Order: sequence, then C-alpha cells, then structure tokens
Amino acid sequence: MTSIPGKYLAEPVDRPKILLVDDIPANLIAMRTLLRNVDADIVVAQSGNEALSLALDLQFALILLDVQMPEMDGFEVAEYLRDNPFSAETPIVFLTASNSDEVSQIRGYMSGAIDYVQKPVNEQILLSKVSVLLELYLNKNRLVQALREVHRQRQILQATFDAVGDGVIATDNQDRISWMNPSAQRITGWDAENAYGSDLARVFPVVTADGEPMKLFDPDPAEIATADLPQAMLRTRSGGLLPVTKSASIVKDTEGDTMGGVIVFQDASHAYARHLALIDEAETDPLTGLLNRAGFNKRLGHLLAERRSDLALLFGDLDLFKPVNDIHGHAAGDKVLREIATRLTNCVRADDVVARWAGDEFAILMVCDDRSDADQMASRLAEAVRQPIVVGINGETASVGISLGVSMASESFWDHAELLAKADRLLYAVKSARDGIAARSRN
Repeated sequence: MTSIPGKYLAEPVDRPKILLVDDIPANLIAMRTLLRNVDADIVVAQSGNEALSLALDLQFALILLDVQMPEMDGFEVAEYLRDNPFSAETPIVFLTASNSDEVSQIRGYMSGAIDYVQKPVNEQILLSKVSVLLELYLNKNRLVQALREVHRQRQILQATFDAVGDGVIATDNQDRISWMNPSAQRITGWDAENAYGSDLARVFPVVTADGEPMKLFDPDPAEIATADLPQAMLRTRSGGLLPVTKSASIVKDTEGDTMGGVIVFQDASHAYARHLALIDEAETDPLTGLLNRAGFNKRLGHLLAERRSDLALLFGDLDLFKPVNDIHGHAAGDKVLREIATRLTNCVRADDVVARWAGDEFAILMVCDDRSDADQMASRLAEAVRQPIVVGINGETASVGISLGVSMASESFWDHAELLAKADRLLYAVKSARDGIAARSRN
C-alpha cells in the first residue's frame, strides 16, 4: 500500500497502539507473543469496562476484541465503542471460538466489527489482517497531517495575499471570479460578495488609454517581444480609468486542461504620471515650452489619420532675427523666441497646435475646411509678431517679422511628408519674394 512521503508531513506520525481485550490472561499472553514483531504498542484489557476506559484516554489503531466475556460481551463493548466519538472510527476485529455462525457474524458487523478471526488463532491470518489495518491507520494519519499542513500553508498564503498591496483575482475555467484579495477589491471598487461568480471582463475591464479593449491574459512571449504594448487602464466600478500594470496566467491541471486563471495587478498611477512627464519632456521645446518637432509630428500624424476635416499647416521662419543676436546678444535672442512663442499661442484657437520647429522656425497646425481661414490666421500671426519686443534692461527693443507658407492637407493628398514639404516650399517662396523686394528697394 502506498504511503504519503514524509516531506509532506508537518510532524511524524505517532507509533500506533493495538488494544487486546480478553478476560483470560493466558489468551492475552498468547496474543502478545503472536504480535511481538508488529511495529505497534500493545495495550491489554481484561474486561469490557477496562477496554472502554482505555478507549477514552488513548487513540488505538486497532482493537482485537474477544466476543465471549463475562459481565459485558464483545458485542456490547463494540456498540459502546461506536457510540464514543473518540473511538467510533477505530477498526474492531472480533476473536471468537464459538460464535461463527452467520447470525452471530451479522450481529458482530452490526455492532461495529469489520472482521472476524477464529480461535485458535492462525498466526499468518492474524498478522496479515493486522498489517493491513495498521498500514491503513498510518496512511490515514499521514493524510490528516498532510491536509492540516495544506490548510496551514493556505492560511499563510491567504494572510500574505490579504496583506500585500497588489490586487489578486482568481477565476474558474469559465472566466468567472472565484476569489479576490482586499487590495483587488479596493482597486477595482468591487467587494468580494458582489464580484464572486461575475464575469472577469465585468469586474476587471481593461482598455488602452484610447479606450480600446485589451486582452485580459498576457499575450504570447513572441508577441510581447515584438509589440510595444500600450498602457493598461482599468475601468473601475465607479467608471473612472486607473492606470495599472498586470500579469495574468492560465492555471492548468496535470492533464493540461485549463482550471482557471490568476491576475496580479498594481495601481500604476505614479509610474504612468512619470511616463507621461518623460514623454512631455521629450516632445517639448525647453526654451519656449512649445511642442518640439517630434511632438508636432506626432500630433500631425494623429490628425491626418482621423481625417475629420481639412488641416492647414502654417510653416513660419522669423525675419531679421539674426541681427537681434548680433546686436543684443543670444540672451536677448532667447527672450525674443520666448515672446514670439507666447504671441503665436495667444493668437491661435485652443485646439490649434503651435510648435517650435527648429532655431527660429515655427509651425502652426489648425483644423479648417476653408483655406481663407488659414490665410486670415497667417495675417494675424504676422501682425502679432512684428510688434516691438523689449530686450534690454534700459528698454531697448527689437523688431522681427515672420514669413509663413500655408499648405492644406487635402491639397497634399493627406500625406505627412508632402504636407510638410509643400509648406516649406511655399515659405521660402514667400521669403525669397520678400528678400527680392527688399533688395530692389535698396537699389
């Protein structure tokens, strides 16, 4: 018979005890002799009352009980033993020389016995039965202790999950909630009582920052390696979106069949805020606070992809900016660039995009269906830029202008590169024409 390995036990199993009950001392001595090599402690009783008393104090693996005894026979003793919760499950084997007829055997089984051994006792038969029953007793005790250890470990695991700040959710093989720890309840806004049995997608709906549904369980490793996974956003029970990091695994049994799943997740609000701050820093011009070229191109790409309405790109280059640096110094030049950025921002609408493209070049992106709106915006921008700017501590001023090239997305086939190139060509056409007029005026 297979035994449970000792590594699963919390403590060693106690040495089993066998109770011999017979009113004749010689029979007890004979039975002790037969059982001398059995790995068990032998306890004897010479009456039914003594056996019942011992059964109240000791746990026995087996009771060998003589049927024919004065005052209280074996049947009565067996019935009392069965009524005692402490001995109710102890196997009883009757020893009998006379009550071997079928009626007596049935009475014995009904009183609680599990087997009979005839007197005179056959040593091989007795030892075989005792060996099997002792092995059953030992395995049962090992199993009980193993279950106690499992329960203890489960309690430790439960306490650990209750204490950690990470949310933990377990599901069955139908993706229904079977358990969630206190942190999971706090983060999702769902209490365990209402969540149990609900679909995982209802309690733990995860979307991207753009609102697109995400897989609840992790993609394949190859997919992770080749994809730039978006930030997961948990839609809480109150309807808010909370940045989270998650790790989810499918749990399978030894046959490879899915038993359920486990999701571990954390509130990633602080990490996501830092991430956005880094993106903002990477896409912002540090001098003016406007978008830089990378940030502008990103916004332009999004708007071109949406195609909700036509887009106008105003590409501008400052006029007479170099003399500001030459005459007043680069600190004054930086002041001019910051002031120009402020003036451009104040002129455009809230949804328009203003960026410092490079050096003294600026880009403005506006949603409009009529080119005349873009031309009017260009005129307002030019008028705002040409106003004098105080650059010196004694009130010295500098004046610059701006040349603007205007291109429309619809006229550039909604192509990112073509829209930029066309605006750039138109800008320098304007600038060249203005330089030509200025040269002729000097002549």
